Amino acid sequence: MAEANVKNIEALELFLDAIVSLRTGTRKQADEIREQLQRVSNWIEKELPEYWRNEHRISENKWIAAREELMRCESKTRAEDERSCSVQRKMLAKATERRALCEHRVRTIPLLARQWNQFYQEISLSVRHLDDLSESTLQNAISRLQSIVDTLKKYLEL
Repeated sequence: MAEANVKNIEALELFLDAIVSLRTGTRKQADEIREQLQRVSNWIEKELPEYWRNEHRISENKWIAAREELMRCESKTRAEDERSCSVQRKMLAKATERRALCEHRVRTIPLLARQWNQFYQEISLSVRHLDDLSESTLQNAISRLQSIVDTLKKYLEL
């Protein structure tokens, strides 16, 4: 026969409490991870595209206004006076740069969203494994250890 050599039931009860605490913490962390992942998904799939489409519209309007301002300036100025419209040229260059940036972001966000969804699927699997750990493996360990502690207490009462 195997010899148990149990000297301190309280140590087993402390270990049991630690497993219960680990299970509770694991469940809480898995829920928080899911919540954060959902926030990022919402941001990438809805808020970010909406923001950059709006920025693109604004940059397009500013580019049109800057181009019109430069054309007005050039139509008023003499051909030999090139410096007189330099501010308008700089404003148009700045508006052109911003418009290009916004166009680039509007085009690349769908790719970012696809990459995020791929990552989301992979990480969701890991979170499900964490759920399985807390709901089955740790729960089984808690039940078994509780049964052992109860049996040992009954044995000590004899």
